[in-house]
Amino acid sequence: MSYRLISAAVVGLIISVASLPAKAATPTEAVGFFGTVTGAVKARAEDGTSFVLTVSKAEPSEKSTVKDGAPMVGKELTLGTRMPKKDGVASPHADDVAYIKTLNPGDKIVVQVFAVHSDPSILRMTKPGESAGNK
Repeated sequence: MSYRLISAAVVGLIISVASLPAKAATPTEAVGFFGTVTGAVKARAEDGTSFVLTVSKAEPSEKSTVKDGAPMVGKELTLGTRMPKKDGVASPHADDVAYIKTLNPGDKIVVQVFAVHSDPSILRMTKPGESAGNK
């Protein structure tokens, strides 16, 4: 009987860990970033609302408070979907969710990113990304 309880507990732990959302703390080097990032997908949330990207290149735009993208290289960023409001309620952008659900660990992508004005440590996509090919 105790063997079954232990087995059930182990299975429950594995399921709970496997269903965790794709998140990494935003590194200080990326807070307030607007621009283009290139990198490899590390993980994605099963519901398609976010993914973690390991940065290989970061190009800040003029709007960015981050002026040099070089310190972001090698860092992990959690990128979420746009959150348009409908009837006053924000929800994940359907195109972004569909795109994120196609991503797999190791995929090389290029994506436009913006920092949320109310909390610059939150980074979101401006639109679905593109394959980076050999970039």
